[in-house]
Amino acid sequence: MSLSITPGTNNVGAYINSVDLKNLDQNQTIELKKTLNEFGVIFIKKQNLDPESYQNFAKNIGQPVVYPRLKGLDEKFPFINVIERKPSDKNLSFGSSWLHQDTSYLGDDRPRYTMLMGIEIPIGQGNTIFSSGFNAYEKLPEEIKNKIKDATGVFSSAGPIAITRLEREKEMGIKSSESMEAEHPIVKTVDGKKTLYVSPGHLIKIKNVNDEDATYLKDYLIDHVNKEEFIFSYEWSKGDVCLWDNLSILHMASEIKNCKRVMHRITIK
Repeated sequence: MSLSITPGTNNVGAYINSVDLKNLDQNQTIELKKTLNEFGVIFIKKQNLDPESYQNFAKNIGQPVVYPRLKGLDEKFPFINVIERKPSDKNLSFGSSWLHQDTSYLGDDRPRYTMLMGIEIPIGQGNTIFSSGFNAYEKLPEEIKNKIKDATGVFSSAGPIAITRLEREKEMGIKSSESMEAEHPIVKTVDGKKTLYVSPGHLIKIKNVNDEDATYLKDYLIDHVNKEEFIFSYEWSKGDVCLWDNLSILHMASEIKNCKRVMHRITIK
């Protein structure tokens, strides 16, 4: 049976309707991956997967990898990271405040996909904000497209969003590793469609443009991907699964205050 698909708000992502991720057949898996590449992010409501089923689904998408910044669930499920926000937490939420594309500070062999499942969701808080790099590139003025067609971004794990990671590592007793840095084209092509790859939380410099344009273009592109017309704020329910392609989708966590939120995350190559 083919999948039922509904585009998200502002054509950001797509809902996969009436599907059981524990019992996908081969054709449904192929169609799901095609939808993921086309829309950049997919939302599958109320799956309530146990850890084994969740990890197995991730293996249908690609190769799960150990994320170096967070601890695994346990020895049996090292690929599942627990992201927990406690009512007593006062610091910025992990991954909040800056749109970003996960692990943009790593080289070409970096993981491509990120997946989250809602375990404990507060009422009225804890949305994930998504921005479409596809839509943002399409709406750029031709003049800007020409200026950035050969541009390279320098991305650092010590970029502005690092403060949310460092605070979380301190809470968890994890020793902070040295900062990492990588360069990637600002414009990428995914399945024949061009997308912006700017990751405001990690982008520190733009190269291969006129020197007098470098700072202006960096600021312009960061402002551009934050425009409301490219944004979808996803409201979680317990058991929802959300999977996105970091080449074409930017995201950030919204702030959470005085309540608890627990998510299970898997990073996939």
